[in-house]
Amino acid sequence: MGHSAADASASRPGMRGLLASPGFNKLLIVACALAWGFSFFVMKDVTAQFPVFWLLLVRFGVSSVVMLAVFWRRIRENLSAPVVRTGVLLGAFYGVAYVLQTYGIVYTTPGKNAFLTGVYCVLVPLCSWLLGHGAPRRMSVIAALVSLVGAGLVVLDNGLPLNVGDALTLAGSVFYALEMVVVAHEGRGRDVWALTFWQFVTIAAIVGVGHALVEAAPAAEAFTAGNVCALAFLAIVCSFGCLAVLNYALTKVDPTSGSLLSSLESPSGVAFSVAFGYETLTPRLLAGFALIFAGIILSEVGERLVAALPGGRR
Repeated sequence: MGHSAADASASRPGMRGLLASPGFNKLLIVACALAWGFSFFVMKDVTAQFPVFWLLLVRFGVSSVVMLAVFWRRIRENLSAPVVRTGVLLGAFYGVAYVLQTYGIVYTTPGKNAFLTGVYCVLVPLCSWLLGHGAPRRMSVIAALVSLVGAGLVVLDNGLPLNVGDALTLAGSVFYALEMVVVAHEGRGRDVWALTFWQFVTIAAIVGVGHALVEAAPAAEAFTAGNVCALAFLAIVCSFGCLAVLNYALTKVDPTSGSLLSSLESPSGVAFSVAFGYETLTPRLLAGFALIFAGIILSEVGERLVAALPGGRR
């Protein structure tokens, strides 16, 4: 039976060792995070031109087709009820998260959307506990509280307690956390490329139904060269490329560590947002962002810092 180029590369001993290396997979996660950071800026522009469900249908419809073309042998060879079931569950979590985040960015700034989405990092240990994978570390709970205080500062715009875009984004971060826990624990024993294909198909089905029920097709004049390029970037790079690679990398690293690195999309999203004039860094926003980032760091290295102190736990 023939194999794809990806299969052939993975079969070489040196490449196989590199693809299994936690360090290399952490670099892959960081690369995905940087691409997603830029995508917050791109999404803010295209959501002004295209309906949300239609936009996500294009992203994940195209991703499904590309995934099938590249990995069709792996998908066929791993066609089983457990793989399909897990892929559908991942797609349900991720689909709901994407819808909430994308609607959220319509009503808030790209930078705030990026940082509030990054809260999933400190939610991963809690969601892992809720799904039966062990109680969260004490430092993880402290980190979550620190990040929530920071999120409160970020969303307190002009005295308003919470705007709808911020609330939708935070809700989406919960579903991102659930998806990361499931792929980290279930993906280790199954073919991650097949799982990701069924995940894409499920997301496309969810948003396709939403588009059919509540949206009209976008106007023809919206399809400028720039908008078409943006759609291609979101579908090929951010969905097919980054999500498939992230799913693979999460099966090779600790899920808490992986979620921390993935959440670097948040500060990179703010950097792009500031650079393109969507964001002004006020002292309140800076303080909120600093606390969110501190919570992210605590969730990963806090226990080791405590243990390193004189009299710390060994």
